[in-house]
Amino acid sequence: MIYATIDIGSTWTKGASFRLVGDRVQLERRAARPTTVVNLSEAFFAVLGEIVAGDPLDQLRRGELRLRYSSSAKGGLAVAAIGLVPDVTLEIGKLAAQSAGARLSQVFAYRLTARDLAQLEERQPDIVLLAGGTDGGNSDYVLANAATLANSRLDCDIIYAGNREVADEVAALLAGKRLKVVPNLLPDFNEPNPDPARDAIRTIFLDAIVKGKGLDAIMDATGSEPVPTPFAVLEYARAIRDLVPGWSEFLLLDMGGATTDVYSAHRETPISGTIRRGFPEPDVKRTVEGDLGMRVSAQAVCEIGGTALAAALDVSGVSKAELAGYAARVTARPDSIPTAAEDRHLDTLLAGLCVGHAVARHVGRTSPVYTPDGEVMVQTGRDLSSLPKVVGSGGWLAKAEDFSPAAWFAGHRFDQRGRTVLAPRNFAYYRDADYLFPLLANLARDIPAAAARAGIDFLIAQETRNEHAIA
Repeated sequence: MIYATIDIGSTWTKGASFRLVGDRVQLERRAARPTTVVNLSEAFFAVLGEIVAGDPLDQLRRGELRLRYSSSAKGGLAVAAIGLVPDVTLEIGKLAAQSAGARLSQVFAYRLTARDLAQLEERQPDIVLLAGGTDGGNSDYVLANAATLANSRLDCDIIYAGNREVADEVAALLAGKRLKVVPNLLPDFNEPNPDPARDAIRTIFLDAIVKGKGLDAIMDATGSEPVPTPFAVLEYARAIRDLVPGWSEFLLLDMGGATTDVYSAHRETPISGTIRRGFPEPDVKRTVEGDLGMRVSAQAVCEIGGTALAAALDVSGVSKAELAGYAARVTARPDSIPTAAEDRHLDTLLAGLCVGHAVARHVGRTSPVYTPDGEVMVQTGRDLSSLPKVVGSGGWLAKAEDFSPAAWFAGHRFDQRGRTVLAPRNFAYYRDADYLFPLLANLARDIPAAAARAGIDFLIAQETRNEHAIA
């Protein structure tokens, strides 16, 4: 049996064919084409023809070929979360959205104001996630916000995942909108329940990407539907953690043209003298940064600013105007590959900023608090400072033989509030040199153990530099 897997990205469409030999995966062919945004099927079928000898569609019909494919061509659906308490809405919204292949674009708390509604209508998210109140708890804010959304100019899907006692009233208020009601994200304050909302977001994601630009033609020809790339990779990270010895704890960077996704496998353990705040986090976690990408989002990277950017510019000898000019050029031509030494230097700077910011947002924080019993540390989020392994994937990281993320993590040692950022400090760095992880993630849907082992076998160990150096 030949297995063909294809991933349709925002910039490139990648594919590979594999053969299962015993319990090991053997790579047969690889191919990549610039994603044809106007009609995604053009690049898809071009890649399929390169990775499979003969007529792949005929082989599919005869059962001689197994095809799996994924898509992140929309760069992740934008989800606006509306809840009761700002921090709670942010964290529970991330849990639901980012594990489903979407990105959290806006967060609102309490009662929506006229300004809040104007911002929502201006940005027009793909999905509004309306939450608030534990089951049997506060309902006033939810009902008020549902009424505001009902009278809005928003034309998007709305998922209600709040207090179940007023679900029928919310449904009546939003009868004129595209509404889906699911169980509460937070039925009890100590028991988050993101899975039903995540599944609803994933369904909307698939509907949205299938409607656009040729994916319906792919489905008709192949008889199968895509999965969201981020969801496939999240499940793949889980398979590696569960099925590959020595890989129970690691961080995976998947940096693309539009977003930088960060996945981590980690189980938090209690630390003496440290108090945990916030929700318990899943053992395998994904975050997506829609403003951190090497091409489509390059200009947004330059606008983040902060001490990390200032330090990087100082060390590299590059001015902010030079970096901004380069970002504008690659945004205009997202399939461009730099050849001049100066452009490659700027590309490395852009990549380092993406990696540093993305990981700093993914990990937790600690800060000291003074009590009558002495100083204690308060931790929010996950502590990945002792994580032993980091993997770099995505087009740029896959090819970067001299890149080390350690210096870029160290550039975010403290945040703007003076808290310690719990990013990995001393770790082994591996490169997914053939950019196979998204493709093996598709393969793992059929042969999880073999695909998980293959991903690790294909990695290249790379030197890790901890000094503040920019290649």
